[in-house]
Amino acid sequence: MLDANVGLSTAIDSKEAGKEAAKEALGGLKTKPKLAILAVDELTKKKYNYKEVLEGVQSIIGPEPVLIGSTVNGMMVNDRFTLKSVGLMLIGGDFDIDYAFQYEKSRLEYKKIADDILQKKNQLNPKDNRIMLMFQDGMKFPPIIMEQQSMLNTKLAAAMSGLFTKVFKFLFKRYKKQGIGMPTVQELISELYEQDWNIPVIGNIATDPNLSPLAYEFYNNKVLEDAVTGVILSEADGTKFGHGFAAGAEPTGVTCHATKNIGNFLLRIDKKKAIEGFCDAININVGSLEELENQGYVNYYHILGTREKVKDKELFHLTGTMTNPHLRGLVTTSFPFDKVPDEMEIFRSNINVLLKTTESAILDAKQNIQDPKFLLGIDCIFRLSSYGDNLPRYIKTVREAIGEDVPRLILGSGGEIYGTKRDDYYFNSVTLITLVGGN
Repeated sequence: MLDANVGLSTAIDSKEAGKEAAKEALGGLKTKPKLAILAVDELTKKKYNYKEVLEGVQSIIGPEPVLIGSTVNGMMVNDRFTLKSVGLMLIGGDFDIDYAFQYEKSRLEYKKIADDILQKKNQLNPKDNRIMLMFQDGMKFPPIIMEQQSMLNTKLAAAMSGLFTKVFKFLFKRYKKQGIGMPTVQELISELYEQDWNIPVIGNIATDPNLSPLAYEFYNNKVLEDAVTGVILSEADGTKFGHGFAAGAEPTGVTCHATKNIGNFLLRIDKKKAIEGFCDAININVGSLEELENQGYVNYYHILGTREKVKDKELFHLTGTMTNPHLRGLVTTSFPFDKVPDEMEIFRSNINVLLKTTESAILDAKQNIQDPKFLLGIDCIFRLSSYGDNLPRYIKTVREAIGEDVPRLILGSGGEIYGTKRDDYYFNSVTLITLVGGN
């Protein structure tokens, strides 16, 4: 049997917050915890001392459980959505941690990390039901990065896109060394799946949507930057793990083309200035984009993406889509730098779609599990921002889909990792990823 519980604290003192969350989670367990998943909100910039949070947690649960996690953008613990908080999920009982890992300075070492994880995986005994859960450092945008991007909103950049592409490739390599900018966060999983990898992967990208360089990963008693941490989990004695994926938007049927781009920075869409081409394609007024200012002009109403058919199911892959009306010649995306699709579709999101996809992601994850024992969700911060007054409907949807008595922890994510052998893109936006464990 699997055993799990969650805890939450909004205490002001960092160590006390860690203790309080751990006491609540541990108090509901019948077995010793093997795995601890820690989330610390940093969206509101509360000055938690992360090291002291870890000390508080481990003073209660001890050093034996493997602890992984990251800073997050808000979280939901059971029926409570919180900011300025520490959340913890403890899992014990019949399952195995086949491999636990931490890799530092990850941006420069994705291939090496992938090779090492693959080697460890190939040494494992065969099992039918395995999954990898990971927390990966993500995009960091201090002011210098935004200044560099604004350079692309010029006639010169459009006229000399080939030269600018070479310049920005060089800049990205330099930024990687400095630990800033937009790394190819899906490079690690791409490296795995290009080889002999056959285990589903889900995870959280630790990123601050307020364009701050602050994001951290946790591993046991360590607070890390620019790191990848995680575990490979497997079944034992009849327990199972299931995973789900649902993009929080519906296709409009409207397609467009990047007729000029510098990597994943789109300068012209359908031969018009990128913003104008985007707005004309979806038939909206450029001025309407002003309402996205508080979200850094990340567009979570109209989102660029692609479709992919996997087995009998059609998956939508949504990319981060930044549409700043003051930069008419630039739409920034999170497509892989060298893999912007020839044809992109525009997807539309609203509260009904978000709730529908919340339910489907949970039901997919638990479809082969008769007795679910926990739900871990990784939900895009821009979905969470969209709920607004409908947050109670979201909480109710989650509770009814998984079961009222099932412990649940949902993390506000800066990017959602989801990979199976046949997926094209592994780093998603406006998407909910789910992990359910049970019997």
